Parts: sequence; structure tokens; C-alpha cells
Amino acid sequence: MDIYPEAVHIIAGDFNHANLKVVLPRLYQHVKCATRGDKTLDKVYTNIKGGYRAKALAHLGQSDHVSLLLIPAYSPIRKSFSTTIKTFETWPLDATPQLQDCFENTDWGVFEHEDLEQYTSAVLGYIKHCSDSVTVDKRIRVHPNKKPWMTGEVQRLVRERDIAFRTGERELYSTARADLKRGIKRAKMDYKGKIEDCFRGNDSRRVWQGVQQMTNYKPSHPSADGGDPQLAEELNSFYARDETGLSEAATPLHPPALSSLTLTEHEVRRTLKAVNPRKAAGPDGVLGRVLRDCADQLAGIFTKIFNQSLSQAIVPSCLKTSTIIPVPKKNNIGCLNDYRPVALTSTPLKFLRRWSVPTSSHPSFLVWTPTSSPTGPTGPRRTPSPGVTSTSYGCTQAGASVPCLPGQTDSSSVFFPGPYVH
Repeated sequence: MDIYPEAVHIIAGDFNHANLKVVLPRLYQHVKCATRGDKTLDKVYTNIKGGYRAKALAHLGQSDHVSLLLIPAYSPIRKSFSTTIKTFETWPLDATPQLQDCFENTDWGVFEHEDLEQYTSAVLGYIKHCSDSVTVDKRIRVHPNKKPWMTGEVQRLVRERDIAFRTGERELYSTARADLKRGIKRAKMDYKGKIEDCFRGNDSRRVWQGVQQMTNYKPSHPSADGGDPQLAEELNSFYARDETGLSEAATPLHPPALSSLTLTEHEVRRTLKAVNPRKAAGPDGVLGRVLRDCADQLAGIFTKIFNQSLSQAIVPSCLKTSTIIPVPKKNNIGCLNDYRPVALTSTPLKFLRRWSVPTSSHPSFLVWTPTSSPTGPTGPRRTPSPGVTSTSYGCTQAGASVPCLPGQTDSSSVFFPGPYVH
């Protein structure tokens, strides 16, 4: 012990009534149960405090001493933490051609309607239905001690090795072990190349991803209590606190110039192809990847919807509805100001916001005024979904108040910007 103090030392035997700890105080005794009758005569000493626990087993043959099983007190990560089952949508290789062919052969004329709300809702619902039909839901089981280089191929080789071991065939087992060894080596080399690729180029986002994977950094994701409707109502009032006292009626400062703003199919197609597919979808559920990959097929129908919306100066509620998610700024929440509101808006709404920025010739199409009434413009509000805050707003068009959906947020302020009129 003096020569190799960092090594693990285990001393076991029948010590009778002797106590080895008196001579070697750095040792710890792990047997707590009786080993012969009601006395503890057999003992196990190690230099690891709390490293093992002894379990009494049946006697061996005619021995009057019980057998002892020394079990490590350390609990493996796989047993101390439960496995996690994750479900996510996968995008098959043939999903994009299927969607393009579907939208190419769609008769979009059947969706046309004088009511812009019904027209837009039907088109967005159809696009979401088509995208859901080509994606595949996949469920995987994630173990807490899973190595980052562990792939499906390596797991398959592990199962083949275990099957070969249970068969008892030595040659088959030897081949399976060699295949597993080569598979692990290939997986580690692929993982190494993946990490090195993160540091090649000028993409700072990928650099930080590589650093986090190398350091096994796992950020904490605190979330708001999803089962407390009262919290949602309190956050709703807190987010709208700056809008109280504003007039519910508003009048445009300038007459809307509706006929001078018309979008072309080329402009819409170019904007659809520039969509970032990593952005989250809004309440309509239309993925940015669908809009980007099928820009040629969807440009025509969206051009008609946008031009009709601009000509009528009306924002469909399915576009101006956003989902507000309160994200805690810190782990310990002390007040409502510790939540940061994150809005998930519809992707087509972002296009309209880009095109409808007020200029000298197009000052505003809609004047947006928040509704300060706690019950909203259409009477008492419904209880919002747990974990989702809600803010009720109103849009003023030509002096008429256009109510928004209760329990959701009106994003028309980012669609048609307009001045506040008291």
C-alpha cells in the first residue's frame, strides 16, 4: 500500500475476532451480515470507502460459513437513470418528389372562395395534410450511457455477437466478435470525421456544435408549468400591460393605396425558395422545408392568396394567429418577468410582413390597436391551453373592429404596420 497507494487493495479471509482496521486504518470493512451463526467472522477489507456491499448466499457443501457475494456499490448510469423514448418525424428520400408531384397535379381552383379566411385555411390545411402523408414517425430508445459513436449498424453487430455467443459455436462467435470490432472502429472514425468537419469552414454555428459534442455539453431546458391555466392568464396580462389605456378605435392616417401593390409569381417563388427549413412551423403546421422544396408548385396559389389579401386589406386569422411559448430565463422563477415570450408565427405571414413594409406610397393597410379589455372584443375569453399564454388583440379596418381568436395572439402588427392613433 505504501508503494502503490492509488491501486485497489482487497484483503479477504476468516479474521475471527481480529480487526485489521486497528493496524491499517486506511482500510474499510464491507461485510455487515453474519457469516457463521450470529457472528461476523469472514471479512473483506478494501481501501475504497463505501465501494462494495456484501450479500450472504447459501453455504457451499458442508461448510459452516456462508458464501459472500461482493457487489460494487456503484450504480451504473444505465440503471440509475431511466431510458428515454423520443418520437420525431423523418423525411424519406422520396418525400420531396412525392410532394412536388402531388402539388403539380392538384387542381387549386377548387379551393378558391370569396371568403379569404376560408380560402387560406383550406389551402394551408391541404398542404399540411399532404406533408403529413409523406413523413414517417420514428421512435428510438435513448440510454443515458449511450456513446456518441454508437450507430444502428454497431447495435446490429452487438446483437449478432450475443446471438452467436448463446449458440455455443466457437467459430461463429469468433467471426461475430471480429465483425463487431471492425464495426466499432469504423463508427469511431466516422464520428471523428464528423467532429472535424465542424471546424472546417467559417460556420460559427457548426463550430459551437462541435465544441458541445466534444465536451458533452447538455444545456438545461427549463419549461413553464404546462398544467396551470392561472399562470397562462397572469402571463397574458403581464405581456399586454403596455397596451392598456390605448383607444380601441383607430382611423388610418392615409387612405390605403390598394391597387398599386401587386405581387408577381416570380417574387413569391423567389421568397419561397429562400425559406430557412430549420425554422419552426407556426400554428398552421406548414413546414418551411415543404415551402422551399415545392416553391415552383406553390408559388401560383400563394400569389393569389397574397394579392387577394392585399387588395381587400384583410389578414386571415389563420395567418395572424401565433402561439406564445413562455421560456424561463433562469432555473429559479421568482416573478413573471423571468419568462421570455417566444412567438411561433405562420411562415406565410413573414412573407407578407416583408412585402408590406410601409413606404411613402403605401403608409398602411390596417391600423393595429391592442384591445385593452380583459374580456376581449367578443366577450369573455376561453381558458387558454395550459402552458400557452394568450393575448387578445383587435384589428381596426376602416373604423370596424376585427376580433381575433380568443386564447391566441394576433400578429397583424407585424403584417401591416400602422401608426397608433389615440
